[in-house]
Amino acid sequence: MALYEFVKRDKDLPAVLKKIKFPAVMKVSGQSIIHKTEVGGIIKNINSDAAAMDAFKKLMAIKGAEKVLVQKQLQGLELIVGAKSDSQFGYIVSIGIGGIYVEVLKDVTFRVAPISTSDAAAMVRELKGYEILAGARGAAPINFAALYDVLTKVSRLVGTAKLKELDINPLFCTPEGCWAADIRAVKQ
Repeated sequence: MALYEFVKRDKDLPAVLKKIKFPAVMKVSGQSIIHKTEVGGIIKNINSDAAAMDAFKKLMAIKGAEKVLVQKQLQGLELIVGAKSDSQFGYIVSIGIGGIYVEVLKDVTFRVAPISTSDAAAMVRELKGYEILAGARGAAPINFAALYDVLTKVSRLVGTAKLKELDINPLFCTPEGCWAADIRAVKQ
C-alpha cells in the first residue's frame, strides 16, 4: 500500500504532509462516493503546502465528502486487480491493464480462486498489454514476482475474509515492486 493518511480537518493537514512528503495525491472519501474520478475527487501532483490546502478545501466541498485521503503519489504502470463472489464458480480473481481505463481497454483476464503462482503468471501473459509489462521499447520490465504475489494473496483473501468484492485500482507496478493506491472491499 502506498503511504497514506486520512485528514478530516484542515488544521491537521500540515502534520500529515510532513509524513507523506511531496509529490502527493489527495482523494475525496465518503460512504456515498464510489468513483472518485467522476466527481473530480482526485487531485494529483501536489507539491506545496498551499496547493495541498487548496486541494483539501476543494475536495471537502464535494457532496458526500467526509474526509480526504492524502497519499504519496506513485509512478509506474497502472493495473487493476479484483476478485468477486460468483454464484456458479465461487470466487473469481481478475487482472487488467489500465487502472481507470480498464473499461476502455477491456484487457482483463480471469481465474477461479484460489490461484497458484503459475496461474497468476498465465493470467498476466494472456493480457494484450503483456509486452508493455515485460519492458516494451527498452523500458525495464515490472517486478513480475511482486505482481504474482499480489494476485495469489488476493485470491486467498477474498474467500477467507468472505468478501463479496475486492478491487485494487490502481495497482502501480515498477521494476522495484507493486503498490496499491486505492482499495475497495465489500463484505458479503
